[in-house]
Amino acid sequence: MLLWALTPFVFTPLVRPFQWSRLLWTYVIPIIPFVLLFDGVVSCLPTYGSRELKELTEELSGEEYQWETGEHKDVFLRLPITYLIGSSKGKLIEVSQ
Repeated sequence: MLLWALTPFVFTPLVRPFQWSRLLWTYVIPIIPFVLLFDGVVSCLPTYGSRELKELTEELSGEEYQWETGEHKDVFLRLPITYLIGSSKGKLIEVSQ
């Protein structure tokens, strides 16, 4: 999220049409980067781990549905990516966070 909050410092001068107020809220009083950082952090709070996803899908398991949860390590940053894969009557449904 920190990298996301720093992007306005790089791209603000490239945004057209040019406005002085945009420079003020980005560089002098960094409201825009703060709002992006806050929004990113708050958006990440309600994510589920694989254990919580498994608990949520236990009630849905049956003959018609099959659920697989787990974590995959990202190749680039080595961060865990939580996944939930559900299948119903031969159809594959994938939801990731």
